[in-house]
Amino acid sequence: MTYRLHFSADVFETYKQLPDGARRDLAVCLVDAQQDPLARSEPYGQDDGIVRTVARGHVTAVILIGHDTRTLTVLTIAYAGSE
Repeated sequence: MTYRLHFSADVFETYKQLPDGARRDLAVCLVDAQQDPLARSEPYGQDDGIVRTVARGHVTAVILIGHDTRTLTVLTIAYAGSE
């Protein structure tokens, strides 16, 4: 079952300001995670199965998995590249 994706307004603004390649990399990670978030992400600190990390290229995001509500909330985005 697919999880719904949620961004707060400020996190979505960060996403919009990423270079095209980084935005594309993050979008691929998030779409993949919507199908199977635990298989398509890595633990963020201690593995609680709820707060996870997705990454590709020079962009990383921390996501919150709402198993009961079937939602993925993007908590923060980090970009460590220059395009």
